[in-house]
Amino acid sequence: MTEGARTRVLVVDPHPIFQVGLEAILRQDTRIELVGLCDNALAALEACTKAQPNLVILEVHLPGMNGVDLCRSIKREHPGVEVLILTADDHDETVFEAIRAGATGYILKDITPENLLRAIHSMMRGQTMIHPRIARRVLDRLSFIAQDQERGGRLYGDGLTEREIEILVEVAKGATNKEIARKLFISESTVKSRLRNIFRKIDVRDRAEAAAYAIRKGYMR
Repeated sequence: MTEGARTRVLVVDPHPIFQVGLEAILRQDTRIELVGLCDNALAALEACTKAQPNLVILEVHLPGMNGVDLCRSIKREHPGVEVLILTADDHDETVFEAIRAGATGYILKDITPENLLRAIHSMMRGQTMIHPRIARRVLDRLSFIAQDQERGGRLYGDGLTEREIEILVEVAKGATNKEIARKLFISESTVKSRLRNIFRKIDVRDRAEAAAYAIRKGYMR
């Protein structure tokens, strides 16, 4: 985007009352040009091609294709477009999936109009914007990733990595996949994938056998 040009913004939200409110906020800022309002993913993808926004403000809960998948599609088809998630959903899994999908901002709907506008302009200067209420959890997640990269390759006698043993121990404690995902700051799909690898490596068929294996090997401390 050339210096001095207005930021072209596309809004994607299924709720008309929120669209109206957001439109009023954006039109107050002369540095922003609102190029479209969409209520579903298909319309948003078409608008990205026709209106060529610089930034898309996106609700994660949409009819049909959800906002995370839409974000992924936007970044694949229009890699230069910034995506700002604006939602009431502060669940860890949703936040991390959106970031993995390419969102460079994740803001909750209790933000003030002034701070929303500030977030938009900060993103267009190349910054990542995370709502204060979830920023600490994102930092914790990044810390876990760094630790996992450092130790993930270390194998034990049964071929399990330390992270796989952490998951196995949680299974032995009776934790569900969702509970494991939240504790270890990974997605449920990642837990399922790693459990398949664990079951294969230790040659068990189900969670009960896996729990018995963890106890037998002394992983339960």
